[in-house]
Amino acid sequence: MHRLIILILFFSWVSYPVSLDAGPIDYFDITRPKFKPLPVVIRMNPANHLQGLYVQSVFQSNLEQTLFFRVYEENSLPESLIKGNEPPAFTMNLQILEQNPLKFRFELFGREQETALASGELKEDEKTDLRKLGLQMANTFIKNSLGFRGIAQSRIAYTSQKKNGRKNIMLSSYDGTHQQRFSYNLGSNNYASWAFDNQNLLYTTFTRSKVQVAIQPSKRLRASILSFPEGTQPQGGTWSPRGDSILITLMTKGNSDIYNYHLKTRKLDRIIAWKSLETSPSWSKDASSIVFVSDSVRFQQPQIYIHDTKTKKTRRITFRGKYNSSPRWSPDGTQIIYEGKRKGYFQIFKYTLSTNRHLQLTFGRFNSEKPDWSPNGKQIVFSSNRDGLSKLFLTSVHGGRMIRLTTNPKSVIETNPVWSK
Repeated sequence: MHRLIILILFFSWVSYPVSLDAGPIDYFDITRPKFKPLPVVIRMNPANHLQGLYVQSVFQSNLEQTLFFRVYEENSLPESLIKGNEPPAFTMNLQILEQNPLKFRFELFGREQETALASGELKEDEKTDLRKLGLQMANTFIKNSLGFRGIAQSRIAYTSQKKNGRKNIMLSSYDGTHQQRFSYNLGSNNYASWAFDNQNLLYTTFTRSKVQVAIQPSKRLRASILSFPEGTQPQGGTWSPRGDSILITLMTKGNSDIYNYHLKTRKLDRIIAWKSLETSPSWSKDASSIVFVSDSVRFQQPQIYIHDTKTKKTRRITFRGKYNSSPRWSPDGTQIIYEGKRKGYFQIFKYTLSTNRHLQLTFGRFNSEKPDWSPNGKQIVFSSNRDGLSKLFLTSVHGGRMIRLTTNPKSVIETNPVWSK
């Protein structure tokens, strides 16, 4: 019943045609993405409660990061909402029940609906502080308005570099408000990869004399360094779904091949060994396939391939452009995003396996690179130099509007973002 109400709300709001059998988020016009964020009004009683205002600000920043909503306080509505020309799609009512610890009741209403889509109570305790209350409220809103799980409590790891400084792995909250340094190894640290259970991160450390691969718990404990056969040089890796091995690219005498490295036994199983450069391997979530990059057709013109781990068959999926790289599986394994060079600039593309269709998501005379999926598959994070130096941006899986993730100084370079699972 709730799903039907949500669909009716959305269909009555948009002005362009939509498919009646589409999901609740598929009404976006992906060929002309001019979607205007849906207005949401939030009402809090009492109106100026300090703790409540903090919870509200966390809720608002995370909700607006989805790119689908714009949140307004009841006392600061734009004229269009006041006159009723643009009625809010949703209204969130907050009633403060207790002061210390904070406890409040929320009710979520659809446009012109008298029955709440969702309601409940949230309370501050030893395990749930005010910020977590705001994150829980954002996730609840997404689940009950759009029909899929929220990602307000997810994190993004990325590479940060100050001018003339070393590269380090940073962790960012989904709304970009909380930043913390993660890697402290000597040398430059890059190419992070989340384990499927989010308990560990894998990254590559570059020093003047060698390249190492490190595994570090996501709670920022000491990193452990992996060992590889003498005469080989690791080029970065990604986790297997079970977490007991990693896909690793090893360089030997100028040639790079792809191996599966078993963490307990340190055994290497060679997966792809062509007479060319193979890089950027990544498992699908069900471990049935590996996507990777190879320049086997033309030297220094990499293309993207999929390798079936059961049949051992490999097929090429990119044929346009001379440079396609950085593939990443969607959480459900049905799509792949990647970067491709077109007219001198890197752009983000989405490939759908069932239709064999490629869709360009970013445009412009600037580079958009190293994309990765949100845990629910509805947003994409990537780096772009649209404002000069590379910064992190978010966009919808359908393309369209881009918003900046972080607020770091202009001199800080941000690259290689990876989203927690």
